[in-house]
Amino acid sequence: MSRALIVGHTGQDGRILWGQLAAQGFVLSGVSRSRLDGLDDTTPIDINDPAAVRHLVETLRPDQIYFLCAHHHSSQDLDSNAAKVWGPSWATHVHAFANFLQAAIESTPAARIFYASSSRIFGSALASPQNEDTPFKPECIYGVTKASAMMLASFYRKIHGLHVSCGILFNHESRLRPPQFISRRIVDGLLAIKKHEADVLEIGNLDARVDWGYAPDYTRAMQLILEVAPPGDYVVATGKLHSVGEMVAAAASRIGVDITGRIKETGGIIQRQSQMLCGDASKLRQATGWRPSVDFTAMVHRLVEEALRAGQ
Repeated sequence: MSRALIVGHTGQDGRILWGQLAAQGFVLSGVSRSRLDGLDDTTPIDINDPAAVRHLVETLRPDQIYFLCAHHHSSQDLDSNAAKVWGPSWATHVHAFANFLQAAIESTPAARIFYASSSRIFGSALASPQNEDTPFKPECIYGVTKASAMMLASFYRKIHGLHVSCGILFNHESRLRPPQFISRRIVDGLLAIKKHEADVLEIGNLDARVDWGYAPDYTRAMQLILEVAPPGDYVVATGKLHSVGEMVAAAASRIGVDITGRIKETGGIIQRQSQMLCGDASKLRQATGWRPSVDFTAMVHRLVEEALRAGQ
């Protein structure tokens, strides 16, 4: 029976991946800021403590490690206080990841390791769509630290022979997104209008265009990358851009609410420059056969349905 360790198992991707792996019969353990699951001792560990991570990996001896934890920023956040943002971003995205790589070398060198990177490593890319050969050009601390971790993964792969892969994940949504993310703002806001609890939905920029996918498809890609593909870097994306306005319209259609005069663009909501990034997942598709299971409109409709089931 295969064992998997999910670092960041209480976030959107971690929760979805946990359910998918559990359905396949994996023995699961998870680490988050607040708790440790899958062991008799559920006391949280500090993933920035090399000794604690080494002990955890030695105890579990997982066949697979998914490193999904992140110090998140939504499009509403500014890197205005760089010193405040830099420390936890580096500690989470790079230093903690290095601890798990080193622990794997010492106790489970055959383990397959997945690192969740981000399209923000590309910044304002000069070429579109972006693929695994597109140069890193990050323009935010999140992107800088994710790119740094990818270079660390490449080092451990080449020098130490670890089976470590990085998924360059473009935007992917589910109901498990925190409320400040745009998909949640749109669905929650339109449902509030439908129930006469709000008059308008304030949105930063209706024309902003994003490569959006459905989160369960992206966690399925993570599994395929470890199970099927040779170790390396893989873009996970739909390859199609859609505007925020399209997301609003698709959600409103599924909810059955008239948005005429109900949408207000408010520039102050999005304080960080929007980057129009579109991914080319050809390498992933050729290696694993992965394709998104739903298109953009169906994804938005699922977000609405998930909200309704949650009692929104």
